[in-house]
Amino acid sequence: MRMTFVLLTGVLLLAGCDNNETTSETDTSTHTGDTAQPDTTPAPDRLVRILHNLERTDAQCDGDRCPVVSIEWITFEGQPALNQAIETRLAAVLVQQEGSASHDGTIEGLAEAFLRDAADMAMGSQGWSLSARVSKESRRGDLLTLRIESHEYTGGAHGNPAVSFFHWDLARQQRLSLNDLIVPGQQDAFWALARQAHTRWQDRKNLDQNFRDSWPFDRTEQAYFGKQGLVLVYNVYHIAPYAMGQPELTLPYDTLKGIVREEYLSPQ
Repeated sequence: MRMTFVLLTGVLLLAGCDNNETTSETDTSTHTGDTAQPDTTPAPDRLVRILHNLERTDAQCDGDRCPVVSIEWITFEGQPALNQAIETRLAAVLVQQEGSASHDGTIEGLAEAFLRDAADMAMGSQGWSLSARVSKESRRGDLLTLRIESHEYTGGAHGNPAVSFFHWDLARQQRLSLNDLIVPGQQDAFWALARQAHTRWQDRKNLDQNFRDSWPFDRTEQAYFGKQGLVLVYNVYHIAPYAMGQPELTLPYDTLKGIVREEYLSPQ
């Protein structure tokens, strides 16, 4: 089946200080590629966000339940290494969701692959959707954290939601894993705190022993800095059934001193 794709790419520049979340001016323009020059300041006080939107569907499909792809992500003016890392990570998330072998690994290629898979299914693909959104979660000094939310539906009782977090050290210009946030040699102490938080979560939910045996504690790579502490996030089916959503375990800040690196623990 020959398909026609519709691509809408928008760019929104938001100039403001990430530390206080103020916005000084909004400018809208058409995206023509990453033409901004690299910033000479390793860890800028201000980051200008660029919002990208990709919407695609199969123009040969009639009706209101045609397969659709909707992806929204941000990059930053004058941050080429960060921008490449964001798009590489987003593409990796879409690969995990889409799962098709016939794509080139780019965001656009993965969108096309999803629609090709839907076209092969003909009527069985009604209602299929693939969506993803990258947004700023927080900035603590040099540490920028982005939230990547995705959802895929290819039939059945429900879709497949997922969330992951992207950490970037603006001074070092490199992506960090959760382990990189922990003081070397303190991994066991960190996960002991996580296990205690898991037990508290089970107690709050009044979960019986059968549930606890069926859904034991496990580690996760997904974490962000929240208001009360470092929050560990678990996707569906990881430590709880689908109906319980994406559980979060909070490790209070006052328990993380000497365990999480001070430069990332401090909000300034």
